[in-house]
Amino acid sequence: MTAGLLASIAAAALAAAGEPPGGLPPPLPPPLLAEASVPGEEPVPGDPLELLWSHRLEFADGEPVVAIRIAEQRDEIALVTRGPTVLHPRGGAPVTLPGGTRLRARVRGGVPARVAVRPLLARFEAADRIGVERAREAWASRGVPTLTRTTGGVYGIAGHVIDNRRTLVLASGFHTEASVAEFGAEAWRRWGERPEASPEVESRPAGSVEILGTRGQVLGSGDRLVVVEGAGDGVSVDGRGYRGGVLLTVDAGGKLAAVLLVPLEELLRGLVPSEMPAGSPAEALRAQAVTARSNVLAQIGTRHLADPWSICSDVHCQAYRGEVAQVASTDAAVRSTRGEALFDLAGGRLVDGVYSAMCGGHGEDNEKVWGGTPNPSLRGRPDLGAADAARWAGGLSSEGRVAAFIAAAPAAWCSRAPGARGDRYRWERVLPQAEVDRLLGSLGVGAVDDLVVVRRGSSGRAVSLRVDGERGSATVHGELRIRRLLGDLPSAMFVVVAAPEGWTFRGGGWGHGVGMCQWGAIGRAAAGQDYRRILGAYFSGAEVARIY
Repeated sequence: MTAGLLASIAAAALAAAGEPPGGLPPPLPPPLLAEASVPGEEPVPGDPLELLWSHRLEFADGEPVVAIRIAEQRDEIALVTRGPTVLHPRGGAPVTLPGGTRLRARVRGGVPARVAVRPLLARFEAADRIGVERAREAWASRGVPTLTRTTGGVYGIAGHVIDNRRTLVLASGFHTEASVAEFGAEAWRRWGERPEASPEVESRPAGSVEILGTRGQVLGSGDRLVVVEGAGDGVSVDGRGYRGGVLLTVDAGGKLAAVLLVPLEELLRGLVPSEMPAGSPAEALRAQAVTARSNVLAQIGTRHLADPWSICSDVHCQAYRGEVAQVASTDAAVRSTRGEALFDLAGGRLVDGVYSAMCGGHGEDNEKVWGGTPNPSLRGRPDLGAADAARWAGGLSSEGRVAAFIAAAPAAWCSRAPGARGDRYRWERVLPQAEVDRLLGSLGVGAVDDLVVVRRGSSGRAVSLRVDGERGSATVHGELRIRRLLGDLPSAMFVVVAAPEGWTFRGGGWGHGVGMCQWGAIGRAAAGQDYRRILGAYFSGAEVARIY
């Protein structure tokens, strides 16, 4: 964490309880999300709790600073100072500790947040008013009233626009997890869709965060927050080292969470090697660094809106393992692409740098996987050499085309990458009849008679599946839902064949197939392509631009 931002946080931690710090920092810009303003809260300018709960992008010395969750729902967290460290309890006096001090953190009197949840029916780019209205009309025709909500924000950096605003279409009349689950079960039974729960904080959690020494003595206690400033050496949290400021806070469940406030480039040092093998060719690692940076920027303010952090350290956002993951090769990739992100050539707007492990030879369109607004930079196309790409141009949306493509197994970039596994490029799963009946039992169709893919994306990935059974039929929508329903298939690029003993699924690829194919990037880099060319192959009409 940079000294300037940390000083502001420390000063505000005192000011939040009315203790003058000797000059308040300048007020932060107003929050861009409605949930940043919570009834009953009186925000203090620069209050670190506002920073955590507003989910907005912060900058220090021109570089984005990210709040990433490294632990949550804990009764206690163990810390070790790795150099001179200062504790800044919110509303209390700072405490200075030497390096090597062992600490424990806990929450006293924790009270969970009050969170309203509603079924999330669809998500669109904020400018896609037509898509929003069509979705609302479609759900209205099913008798489901809707409302909308906007997340994300707009930031201008170095002549480029980071605009990740999204309009959420939500089912109205729901406020509890139980009611959302009941609606989801009914939607699954009637329409083959299972909307996820979209949370909104109505009141934040409460409690005191206490820091204890080795003898159990309380060294500091803060109202919902203690900032741990580890200077340049950082702090060890549960045995794993982190550089940056660690904020110990009360999470939405009323328990203890550790949030790392870290500059984006430092974050990437622990993220890139967690997402791509560090021994990959240098140009592939550079491509991964640029996509990861773009993806982080795209996610700020759109995820974890009921949590006091912006992104998590799991694959739900992107995997992050802190210093333990850092190696020279990925550090070099991050350093050599510092500040670079993907922007579309037409409008100069940030492109969400999504990626998956192995596309199977053909990428997929973003809206076929996640719904919402089609993104011109996230188009599915063959990931093949010129001759094979020409043969398979036009997509694989028909049953015959995708079956032929899977059987032919053309030499895709991801299949020829050094170290790529052939059983991920092309795979087969056999599920006995009893297992299929069990997996699909929630559809209520009885013993399964037939499985029919009724709609496919450009890569042939199944996006609608009809299940015929002895008691009727049901259609399931959504690439990921279909994969999970069928026992977590590696990919939805598959054809299914019935046999007396069960069902055989023959498929290709590993993951959703949108954006960059990671093993394809490795294959392209091994063939001599540089990272800009690699990214141009996976993100149509996009360019790499430095923004800081």
